[in-house]
Amino acid sequence: MSVLAKKRTYKPADERREQILDCALTVFAQKGYHGASIADVCTRARIGRATLYQYFDDKRDVLLALADRIATRITDAVAARRPMRIPPGVTVTERQAVAFVEARFVEILRVVFEDEKTTRLILRAGRGAGDGVVDEIFDRIERAVLGVVEADLLEAQRAGVVRPLDVRFVARFFLGGLEKTVLSYVDEDLPIDVAAIAREAALFEMVGILARAPSSPHASDKENPS
Repeated sequence: MSVLAKKRTYKPADERREQILDCALTVFAQKGYHGASIADVCTRARIGRATLYQYFDDKRDVLLALADRIATRITDAVAARRPMRIPPGVTVTERQAVAFVEARFVEILRVVFEDEKTTRLILRAGRGAGDGVVDEIFDRIERAVLGVVEADLLEAQRAGVVRPLDVRFVARFFLGGLEKTVLSYVDEDLPIDVAAIAREAALFEMVGILARAPSSPHASDKENPS
């Protein structure tokens, strides 16, 4: 063989694994998780089955790895968030409280839908897999988000921004509704407007559905009773 012949190159293990996941995502998006096969993924990645099985046990394991990508991104972002601190004696207006909560939810939702194609695929395939394939990963995300919501509520309660309440109940009740909203957007193929969802969620959490709730970010502040 000529010394000028092109030699076969090998990708580092981490790079190869990510390439397989990227190809699997493309195949799943085109054919659906249940309609796609390991052979389809291998063809897309231009590898043999033996190579794929060095990294993944089966198609279910590939889906789990894609879900873990999202979970890791979200939990890392949540862990990096600075805790809310309200200095003693500072008066927080209704508008400021809503704006703060809105910004918190924008942060989370943007991370969730940073790769919208993957998120939609995982939510659909995971819920339809029938074996709870991604339930544990969803639970991991939920625990991380619940932790920061509860911490924010406790701090707001300590500072007198919100009334005395059952923090555990409120956090779960609220996030359950937010989760249902996100799933409905996925099911109905609706465009994800992160800012709009975060705004409505913040208004609902902080001021409910009473007519006095500000209707836009430019609404005037309400005076706090002294």
